[in-house]
Formats: sequence, C-alpha cells, structure tokens
Amino acid sequence: METATMPLPTMASNPPTSSIRKLTTEQFGEILVEERHMFTFPNGLLGFEQLHHFIIVRDERTEPVRWLLSVEHPELSFPVISPYFLQPDYAVGKEYSDPQRYTPLVILTLGSSGATANMKAPIILDVEHQHGQQIIIPSDKYSTVHPIGVQQTSQR
Repeated sequence: METATMPLPTMASNPPTSSIRKLTTEQFGEILVEERHMFTFPNGLLGFEQLHHFIIVRDERTEPVRWLLSVEHPELSFPVISPYFLQPDYAVGKEYSDPQRYTPLVILTLGSSGATANMKAPIILDVEHQHGQQIIIPSDKYSTVHPIGVQQTSQR
C-alpha cells in the first residue's frame, strides 16, 4: 500500500520539514504522515463538517480508487476517484481549471443497486496550498448518484 506520505528520511538526510503523525487504521494498518501532506478542509465535508484534516491513501489493491482518510478519525475513509476516469468531459468550473493546482475527486458509494459516484458535489484539492473543499456544481448535468459499472473502474 502506498500513502500520500513521502518515504521517511534516513539519518544521513535532512530532517523532515514538518512533523510526522502516526495514524492507526483497521483498513490500512499503521500510516506515517507528514503534516505537510495533509489537506485542510475549513468547512469539512457535507455531512462531516466537524472533520477538517484528511490525507489521500493509495492502495494498489483498489487502484484507481483512492481513499480520503480523516486524520481526526482514522477509522473513517471515503473511496474517491478522478471524475475524468468516469466522464472524460467532466467540468468543475473555470475557477478550478488549473490541473497543476486543483485536483477534483468524487466520492464513490456502494449501495444495494450498485456503485455510484457523486458527480454533483466533487471534492476539490488545492495541491498548492494543501486545502480542500467540497463544492456543489449548480448545473443539472451531474448527479449525486452517477451509476458506475465494473468495466469503468477496472480500466486504467
């Protein structure tokens, strides 16, 4: 499993530029995270407004799905994926159009009728400032329950 953290420096290298936190999770085991790799969500997520710090966890077993893991409650993680993987012409708005700065992700849900993606309320990661927010796209073009098939999540 690979996480959003960088490898820990050896004794001969420079010390890390931020403190390191240890998170213990049932799903991923123990994860060491440099604080500079955490995303701060000033308003939290919809329904989870009290949670403000998250990391992205990569797990090779679930690629291309990644996990948005709460630092405050490491037992809580959300499966996320790039919306472009599901819909190549996806658009979040001009203010988030710089791919060097902004990374959109959508939350996946597995329900009784299959897997869906919330394309209406993507998470926007500002990788330049390590901030995140969940926005609601005002257009009716996207749904909160966009159906996804097995063939979509198995392609790369």
